[in-house]
Amino acid sequence: MLIKAQDKKRIILTILLVGMICIMMVVLTAFAAQIRHENNELETKNEALQGEVDTLSVKIKSANSIDHIEKVATKKLGMVHPSEDECVNLSDKDKPKKNFAAVIRKEAYN
Repeated sequence: MLIKAQDKKRIILTILLVGMICIMMVVLTAFAAQIRHENNELETKNEALQGEVDTLSVKIKSANSIDHIEKVATKKLGMVHPSEDECVNLSDKDKPKKNFAAVIRKEAYN
């Protein structure tokens, strides 16, 4: 049985087409693997950054606490709570009935 020239061309074109499709599949699979790898790296970096954000959030909350602020004010800056006679009132009308510093301290810790 003889194969005609036209049939040979069709067979060769079909083989070339199938080969090109296979090569394209390999290239696309490699490209998809590369993208997956990059995505995994970004997710790992994102998790590390989220951990840092969480740590910094905790540090901010602890630094903004009344206890921490008072500790820094008294120990590092040498500040003390004023006594009643150290408070200045603008007028008798503005004068609180109790020790104003004590009232503020009480409200801050409740």
